[in-house]
Amino acid sequence: MAVTALILAFCLSAEAAEPVRMTLLTNRTGPGAAIGARVANGVHDYLEMLNQRDGGIGGVPLQVEECEVASEVERARACYAAAQASGTVLITTPDRGITQDLLEPAARDRIPILSLADGFPAGTRGDLLPWVFNPSSTVLGGITIAIRYLANRLGGLSELQGLSIGLVYSHAGADPSALVILQELGTRYGFSTLLFADDETEAGKAALWTRIAAARPDHVILLGQGTRSGVSIEEALKVGFPPDRMIALRWPDQDGIRRTGSASRGFKEVSRHAFGDAFPAFDAIDTFVADRGLSSTPKDGSGETHYNRGVYNAVLAAEAIAEAQRARRGAPLRGADVRLAFEGLSIDDSRWKGLGLAGFAHSLTFTCRDHGGRPSGFVQVWDGAKWLRVAEGVPQMSDIVDARLDAVVAEFRTANPALPARAEPCGSLP
Repeated sequence: MAVTALILAFCLSAEAAEPVRMTLLTNRTGPGAAIGARVANGVHDYLEMLNQRDGGIGGVPLQVEECEVASEVERARACYAAAQASGTVLITTPDRGITQDLLEPAARDRIPILSLADGFPAGTRGDLLPWVFNPSSTVLGGITIAIRYLANRLGGLSELQGLSIGLVYSHAGADPSALVILQELGTRYGFSTLLFADDETEAGKAALWTRIAAARPDHVILLGQGTRSGVSIEEALKVGFPPDRMIALRWPDQDGIRRTGSASRGFKEVSRHAFGDAFPAFDAIDTFVADRGLSSTPKDGSGETHYNRGVYNAVLAAEAIAEAQRARRGAPLRGADVRLAFEGLSIDDSRWKGLGLAGFAHSLTFTCRDHGGRPSGFVQVWDGAKWLRVAEGVPQMSDIVDARLDAVVAEFRTANPALPARAEPCGSLP
């Protein structure tokens, strides 16, 4: 009888609990819409699946507010102000510019930011930015994964000696550290580096691949964002550059790679997660979200590269919230609780399996200093119709990434002299 009463009390408590408020800033419109809408769909669908199937997290419903910013800072500031006033405990940001603009208010208001943006390596350093989490391989780590993968195919890092490796990047938006780390790897392993800036004009993109073809690099790494990567593939094919000598870090637009079909067979991607939807968690999304008309995802959108990126980040957000709930023992969550939960978050293979996502992603662990998790990478190849996994568990080169991140942190502090030193103590949830 006492046990029954206890269970009843718990259920009533869960029903009466205030919902956990979380805010998604999205780029469903504007220049980043090709990527932003798909990422937003993945985040939304996974979290909505938890609401529909499980009643939320820990029996407490999630109240997920989405606010469209279209990469515009002023809109993002207005969305942030509304989110802060509503009592949100976590905000996701869709791109680097929005993330950087909200650094100061988020720290002041003690609201953690889960950045979905690549190309912001400073966001992986908790000793610099304790309220920001950037759970990606980052461009820096991704480049070392690409180089290690290429070396493994040849028989080892020593086999890179004498090769030439090009880097295609956006002249306007590339992180300078990406260029530097490739040059450092070239010096270390004896390959030459060729840098090709894409000025993103119609005339420039055609001339770009003419120059690349004339230079004849042994391999090319693409940093082009979204639709630009798709265009890069098409332009490369026009000048006869072999697709199996290209490897990208930032997910070409799915429509772009599909347009090329079998002509781009052999093109490769470095990713922090798998592609496709052959996972039980995706079946649950179909059952509890898509089949109930609660998803904006197109019929063939589930499992697409950017959609999966959204699911990946939604899992991390949900797991951090669950850890914070356990520590609070039923008390209302605060942003500070979620931040602390993130700094102790660890998801191993067993947990990924328990989530219905065995093989979807590799183990990762956040710490007080490391807000990126340093996951090993997948390398996936386009077979003309779909992505196939050709390598997994490819680790980052931690020593060279750490050295470059130290330099990034020093540069960030110099450029932001008013940035306060970290005051939040390192610790773990009880």
